[in-house]
Amino acid sequence: MKKTLFYLASILLVAGTSCSEKDDEGGGKNQESNIVLYAPDDLEEFDLLYENPTKKLDFEWEGDQAGASYSLIFSLDEEMNELKRIEVGTEMEYTLTHQDLDDLLAELGVGEYKRGELYWAIESNNNGALSRSEVRSMKLFRFYKPFIDPRDNQEYRVCRVYDPLTEDYAVWLADNLRATTYSDGTPLTENDVKFYTPQEGEDESWTRIFGGYYTWTATMRGTRGAEEGEKIQGLAPKGWHIPTKAEWDFLINACGDPTMPGTILKEKNYWDPNAGDVGLNSIGFNLAGTGYIWSIPENDIIEAFATSYYWTATAPKEGDVYPWNPDPANFPNQGVTYGFTSNDSGAALYPYDRTRGYCVRCVLD
Repeated sequence: MKKTLFYLASILLVAGTSCSEKDDEGGGKNQESNIVLYAPDDLEEFDLLYENPTKKLDFEWEGDQAGASYSLIFSLDEEMNELKRIEVGTEMEYTLTHQDLDDLLAELGVGEYKRGELYWAIESNNNGALSRSEVRSMKLFRFYKPFIDPRDNQEYRVCRVYDPLTEDYAVWLADNLRATTYSDGTPLTENDVKFYTPQEGEDESWTRIFGGYYTWTATMRGTRGAEEGEKIQGLAPKGWHIPTKAEWDFLINACGDPTMPGTILKEKNYWDPNAGDVGLNSIGFNLAGTGYIWSIPENDIIEAFATSYYWTATAPKEGDVYPWNPDPANFPNQGVTYGFTSNDSGAALYPYDRTRGYCVRCVLD
């Protein structure tokens, strides 16, 4: 009987210990903690600023034991698995710069330009006795630094399109594509692309702003349009793809005002100065009045500074609605574009012949 009572007491003692302690990844025990977190607030969300990498984020807390040393711990999941640790010492505050946080997200496996939900806590160590604070989280967008295309070292600006209602987002190249080869090195031909030639008083930066004018077939690297949800790389850099009509729709809707997406997306310069609609470039999309080419390779650029058209990865199909009633019999030879004009604040869809030369933007996979 005494042996039975001793056995039951031992079980209860072990069970009680299990409720108040938690194994740490280093093999120690995490005891119940009275650590109080002061900053940053839980559920914060912000962009890490590439233009200001030394901007600071302060962490502050109050410890629960005199003489304890502290660590900041970070993970991509609330259970704090596969965590990263920063030893702080006996101080109860620590500062990380935006550069530090971007590096931390990279170490944890968050891809470039992506958003990471970063969980963090404070852990104290008092002569081997470990305790851990509550877990807080923050949503951070990694640096929006320029993208360098590895095939030709061309540099592109980058912008993010974000819908605060759904928290969906997309990352776009904020410059027109200037590629002369596919990502595997296969060159384009004179039947695939033309470039803007700077006029008197203009320099090579105009060619960079206007980018290439591509046929739809060259853009898609084939004759098949993307199905719903499909990502076709085509002419895009590796890890990027040609945006579909739906992705352009998301961009247009995310501008916030359905009556003036063109105004919001347009670059303030590179449009007719006497035009009726002046661009705001509110999200840094840098949409210039590039004009277009009626047919490659026969024709040259027309309507520069007055219009701008962009290929989508979508092929037109019967039943689609456009500003006019195009002949569905021509659809097999056409691709869908989004068009903008200097005197209109909106944007419109148009199916056009695949031999026309239009500009191209890309979206991150």
